[in-house]
Amino acid sequence: MDRNRILELALEELKRQKTGINADIEAIQAELTGTGSGIRQNILVPSAGTQRGRTRTPAERKAQAQRMREIWAAKRSQAAKPAASAKTASAAANTKIRSMTAAQKKVLSLKMREVWKKRKAAATKAKTR
Repeated sequence: MDRNRILELALEELKRQKTGINADIEAIQAELTGTGSGIRQNILVPSAGTQRGRTRTPAERKAQAQRMREIWAAKRSQAAKPAASAKTASAAANTKIRSMTAAQKKVLSLKMREVWKKRKAAATKAKTR
């Protein structure tokens, strides 16, 4: 589209909006002066569909609260059962603590030295490239 056509379309849209705005202004002025015809009296009143969410009665809120209490009570009781068995299992595991012997530590230390030596050599090689 060329620039003139775009400007023409923009002008038409603004004129449509202006017509709507002028009608709204007239309706509000008629309401203020008390000479409104009743056709546009609901201009300032939001429609029923624009309400945010649905309001509940006190009985509905009470029933929902009771259901949530039951749900959370069930969750707490389920969570309490495994925790009791986990405590006894962890207590049994803590009675025998395994640690590395000196020979195992030495072997692990030598392996890690080799790993770090290879990594250092690779890093040095990559820097010289």
